[in-house]
Amino acid sequence: MPAIDATRRSEQPGGQGAVRLVLLAAVVLAAGDCASTSPDAATPATVQLPRASSVLGRLYAVEELHRDFRKFRTILERKTVGLYTDRARLTAMLDEAEVVLAESMTGPMTELQFYRLLAPIIAGLRCGHSFLSVSAEMEGHLRTEALFFPLGVRIFGDRLFVVEDGHGLGVPPGSEILVLNGKVAAGLIQLICSNAVTVGRDHGHPRRDAELWFASLYYSYVDTPDRFALELLPPELPAGLPAESDTAVTMEIPAVRDARLAKLAQAIVYDMVSAPYPRAFQEHHAVLTITTFSYRKPKAYYAFLKDFFAELSARQLDTLILDLRGNYGGSPAPTAELFKYLLDKPIPFFARNNPVYLAPWKKPQKPALEAFHGTLHVLVDAAAFSMNSFLISLLKHHGIGTLVGSATAGSWACSDAAMGATLKTTGLRLKYSTQAFYTPVQGQEAGIGIAPDIPVEWTLADHLAGRDPVLAAALALAGASAAD
Repeated sequence: MPAIDATRRSEQPGGQGAVRLVLLAAVVLAAGDCASTSPDAATPATVQLPRASSVLGRLYAVEELHRDFRKFRTILERKTVGLYTDRARLTAMLDEAEVVLAESMTGPMTELQFYRLLAPIIAGLRCGHSFLSVSAEMEGHLRTEALFFPLGVRIFGDRLFVVEDGHGLGVPPGSEILVLNGKVAAGLIQLICSNAVTVGRDHGHPRRDAELWFASLYYSYVDTPDRFALELLPPELPAGLPAESDTAVTMEIPAVRDARLAKLAQAIVYDMVSAPYPRAFQEHHAVLTITTFSYRKPKAYYAFLKDFFAELSARQLDTLILDLRGNYGGSPAPTAELFKYLLDKPIPFFARNNPVYLAPWKKPQKPALEAFHGTLHVLVDAAAFSMNSFLISLLKHHGIGTLVGSATAGSWACSDAAMGATLKTTGLRLKYSTQAFYTPVQGQEAGIGIAPDIPVEWTLADHLAGRDPVLAAALALAGASAAD
């Protein structure tokens, strides 16, 4: 793990004044209910352009940006499948962005300024497999030089709370952030959510990513300061007091250099490739955690499943807790392989109207020899879309197990077969979906997540105490104690 360096940046290219006009344009273009302009945001009378001595401050002429924008627009309008895209709204967003460039409202832009102009348009596709990531050079900067917001946070409604001060800066966990660098927390949450991708009408997925990767998303979508001015409500004070209350406290903390906080838009999904699959056998139940369906060595995963379910049978355990939280999906074969161990009769995985190359999984999948036939509790959350939500849609439809947790992001219909393109001038990297896919279920609504059978909500106290209320609920159903 790289060393943590909390050294201040002596000179910050592209300060708040330089980007605020672009941010205003981006917020106007932002997609979904999350989009709004923070009430304290203001457009400066003049724009101080950053110096061009690094990737962070390098300027691109409007003519150069137009070339990138034309390619970007062509791809979105002609090549994306748009399963959940409002095409009229997308056209309006593209038109407005083009006006910003055509009227030279901002003059030359840095890569991040241009990125912030385009990001809400990508979010407007409402496709979890469509991403806009910064250039490879900017990615290197993020991992080696960038300074990030140093606190771990969680979002409850439109409120932002500190749950971790991993750099020892003296911010008590449990504090509510009322204002961050002049932006009211509610507006800041809305701004970040409006730039994050999701599926259909889902809102849980962006909020989850905003919590887990707040530091990186703030850097990419909001600003790149070297210090953060906080207005806090300490944990010992009554919650819900207004920001202007005399009981709020102010403090300033430095940004930190920490490669663990760097996260690209598409890496939120793809960094999970080949994640481990922990298991635990207890006296009366077992827990299996699958956080991805994408493996570089799938044969090892298949062998693991066979061994796990064989041991589950040998131990004569009749309760399984399957934890699918944090799983963004993956590939058909690993997902269908797990499905076979949960069946008591042959069931097709994909609907017949899918592409021909999915033919092996359109056929009824035969239960595995070691298939589990006991009581199944499946833990789910807002990360689930793509192959994971396909699996969950089938479990829900066929009454296989009990879903415990929060609604998924995706459902039985999703788009993928993603293609990639790099914008030549800025190097921004675009991924976009080209085909739609479906599972053979009825009665489930497309474009909205799958509701759990037993909903469980996290509280701030759960996060601060390190409790897992979803697992606790499943253990209660299984008649087991949390100590197990």
